[in-house]
Amino acid sequence: MKIGVDARVIKQYPGLGRYCINVLKGLSDIDTDNEYIVFTLTPEKLDFLHAHKNFRIVQTEYPVLSYKTFYAFSRFINKYGPQIFLSTFQVAPLHVLCPMVIVLHDMMDLMYKDAFTHHNIFIRTGLKHFFKYAIPKSVNKASAIITVSESTKRDLLSYFGMNEKKVTAILEGVEDNFKPVTDREILIKVKDQYKLPDRFVLYLGSIKPYKNLHGVLESFSKLSGIGLQNNIKLVIGGLKHFSIDRINAAIEKLGIRDRVQHIGFIAEKDLPAVYSLAEVFLFPSIWEGFGLPVLEAMRCGAPVITSNTSSLPEVVGDAGIQVDPYNIAEIAYNLKKLLQDPELRRCLSDKGIERAKTFSWKKAAEETLEVLSAVYKRN
Repeated sequence: MKIGVDARVIKQYPGLGRYCINVLKGLSDIDTDNEYIVFTLTPEKLDFLHAHKNFRIVQTEYPVLSYKTFYAFSRFINKYGPQIFLSTFQVAPLHVLCPMVIVLHDMMDLMYKDAFTHHNIFIRTGLKHFFKYAIPKSVNKASAIITVSESTKRDLLSYFGMNEKKVTAILEGVEDNFKPVTDREILIKVKDQYKLPDRFVLYLGSIKPYKNLHGVLESFSKLSGIGLQNNIKLVIGGLKHFSIDRINAAIEKLGIRDRVQHIGFIAEKDLPAVYSLAEVFLFPSIWEGFGLPVLEAMRCGAPVITSNTSSLPEVVGDAGIQVDPYNIAEIAYNLKKLLQDPELRRCLSDKGIERAKTFSWKKAAEETLEVLSAVYKRN
């Protein structure tokens, strides 16, 4: 097969970009027979593919969130003559001349009413119209669809009422570098680099509304009165962007300014150490297509509190505490309980490490190749 791959998400979306990179790493490790043409805005992020003669990197200038994806990018792809095309994003080039498989990461853009509330009214309206047009067109064009969780598969089937045989859920994996860090020198170095406190609860992710950072802040503020408020801090990791003023206002209103530390972007090489240093990883997100930070935290031995909604129960299973993300009292109660019980933290740490080992990018790549091969044979 001559397989085209849309890897433009690497530049636009950091989380989806990591998915794309890891699937490509997995495919390059397991497949030496098929030819791959990888279209990207950031060829420097795919240097690892140069070692594989059956992979060709093609730079393009067409952005992901643009109507040019449908026509101009399609024409650009067709020049290279792929026999099957893998779109790693749910907005796909609609006029490629070969069968296409799309990866749908979540249905939030169509199903979650607050998906774009962090944008101003003009951007919000534009994005709503764009996705309302683009996702149904892409889904209808696809010969097969891959979702990254059973939850997203259910959402997709429910929304579009399509044949279940068209959709395959392939769970994400976790990179090998995510593991408990015990080297004291590394831990001290990372702790000093990010000015981390001695004891902290970690939240890692964007500050978009669906991530429920307000729920994290409010539940953390309830720690007062049990002797924990002065020696436990909340560390927020992730990019600061246009919603940061709302978050800062919430921190001030809750009176926890001196107990919250926003350390900004964490380099991927430092993530395992940060997870390993955290006393608890708190991630009560309202909606996730998969929930990769939860899997990474478990793999590094951080005890996890996460939501009982969307895909997150598939990831955490019984290896973490599941809570209602809208129930602040429940989140706060479980956070207090976990911080006060070292034995429970050790138990969840051990269970999380073992559960995380069952998720594999190699397996995800193998299953992705199976879907591509099946579609190619049918056509």
